[in-house]
Amino acid sequence: MTNPIPRETIELPEPLARPRLRFMTCGSVDDGKSTLIGRLLFESGAIYEDHLVEAMRAGGGSELDLSFLVDGLKAEREQGITIDVAYRYFATRRRAFLIADAPGHEQYTRNQAAAASQTQLAVVLASAPDGVQPQTRRHMAIVSLFGVRDIVLAINKMDQVGYAREAFDPLATELKALARSLGLRVVATIPISAREGDNVVRSSPATAWYEGPPLLEVLETFEPHAESGQGTILPVALTGRFEGGGRVSFGEIASGEIAVGQELMSETGLKASVTRLWAAGEEVSRAAAGEAVAVELAPELDLGRGAVLTGDGAEVPVAAQLRARFVWLAPEPPQPSVAYDLQLGTGQTGATLARIEGRLDLDSLALVPPDAGATANDIIVARLNLTRPIPALPFGASRKLGAFILVNRMSRRTVAAGVVLSIERRGGDTPWQALEVTPADRARLMGQTPVVVWLTGLSGAGKSTIADLLDRRLYALGRHATVLDGDNLRHGLNVDLGFSDADRSENVRRVGEVAALMADAGLIVIVSLISPFREGRERARQTIGPDRFIEVFVDAPLEVCRQRDPKGMYARAMAGNLPRFTGIGAAYEPPETPDLHLQTDRISAEEAVERILAVLQARLAGS
Repeated sequence: MTNPIPRETIELPEPLARPRLRFMTCGSVDDGKSTLIGRLLFESGAIYEDHLVEAMRAGGGSELDLSFLVDGLKAEREQGITIDVAYRYFATRRRAFLIADAPGHEQYTRNQAAAASQTQLAVVLASAPDGVQPQTRRHMAIVSLFGVRDIVLAINKMDQVGYAREAFDPLATELKALARSLGLRVVATIPISAREGDNVVRSSPATAWYEGPPLLEVLETFEPHAESGQGTILPVALTGRFEGGGRVSFGEIASGEIAVGQELMSETGLKASVTRLWAAGEEVSRAAAGEAVAVELAPELDLGRGAVLTGDGAEVPVAAQLRARFVWLAPEPPQPSVAYDLQLGTGQTGATLARIEGRLDLDSLALVPPDAGATANDIIVARLNLTRPIPALPFGASRKLGAFILVNRMSRRTVAAGVVLSIERRGGDTPWQALEVTPADRARLMGQTPVVVWLTGLSGAGKSTIADLLDRRLYALGRHATVLDGDNLRHGLNVDLGFSDADRSENVRRVGEVAALMADAGLIVIVSLISPFREGRERARQTIGPDRFIEVFVDAPLEVCRQRDPKGMYARAMAGNLPRFTGIGAAYEPPETPDLHLQTDRISAEEAVERILAVLQARLAGS
């Protein structure tokens, strides 16, 4: 990197030099979001003539189709809905605006969340004839979730209810109460007709009872909420080298300011002073929050992507567990056993769901248990365990270090977007306690090699029978063994868990941790557990140790298991008393490459045990 060459000051075009407001529209399908934006664009002269001709043609030639001015995607025009975030720019003499038209349809909730994360104000539309819809509630919750503090309530289609105040007041009251419960500040509540233009740009005589300003005037005069100062925070996005040596770190200042000579500290506690500073490619003496900068430090610090520099009293904890609220975006439900990638600020780490506390009920706005498991577009509160602690802050303290996404490691799809509510555990809060007696010492004392035999399969396939018989054979051989039976554990260790996918995954996680501890104690552990998900069994393998884990698929056709039905579970499931019973109302993912595959409709339990012992023999013989 060479020293930057000073540049001449560039004069911006007059519209671009005006203060800019980023706002979004949201609401349910057909509440008129695109029409409202089209009206604002049309009235401000931000539409090209050829586009106006197209919009006139789309309206049948006699009137202008305002929504056509925004719904530019072919698929949107064909379906009559917005399916992407449409960004539009326009300016008045007082202000410049960047609008995000967020989709109203439930399946495009991720787009709405993306728009909310970058906006300063939300215009929430509700249709006067139709009232508050589920998506209205969902969108307002997401707006609050992603840090928007201020909203404008626009009651649209007033022309369809005769501009009656009696239709406006109850809807306005309901929306204001909803806003209060979500912590949103209502800047204005306006009766409008986007199609006819009432109270959008100019006040309308049709609503003489409304004494407030039109929507455009509210947008022109609104002052965004100022972020409170909390010292200097610089998340590092990249560290590079000068030509000839020396390091420089790049990032966007999240809060406070940075000045030459200022002392900064990394999240690891290393301190250095700013010797040179650049903003927008030019060397400067000082830069403030929101500016992209490059800093040179002395002494040099080894800072990678995800590091955080702080100063002026700012503190950013290194988090090992987060309590978070997020929108679940994937079709498959969240599972505690699945490993995700978490991207927060400029950092990235692995993450798993430690516990799902509940989902947000959009009617009561209360947190309710996810009894049936969370589904796409649910808003969830959960604990996240991080595989590597990273710097983080609650979202209320920092939008930069308090917002995150979860990414599926296999598909690379974003499965959730959310915010940090609190730091539950910091890195180093619970250091590992070293013990003098090691697992190897205990194994030598017992004279055997510890191993976990993990029996998985449908209920009725024969897991418990085989586990009990194997335990007796090992006892007869003088081996120290124990059985962890899934049904028995439901009466104690896992008594608090239900049968949602999330609870089933947590069930397997707990059993895996216990089995690992027992193997550390030198025991041969026999696990008899349906463990329906491959991801959960793989995580158990990693927890226990691949060299100590033997996956045995106890396999029998579903019809055979139903006929056996040793505990009457299939009968209850078929009668509707067990709605999420594996094999009937819930899926089972059979192992793809088990260490041992036992087809118990073809062999006896005794033969199955002999095959397991054959697999164990090599390990036991060496003990």
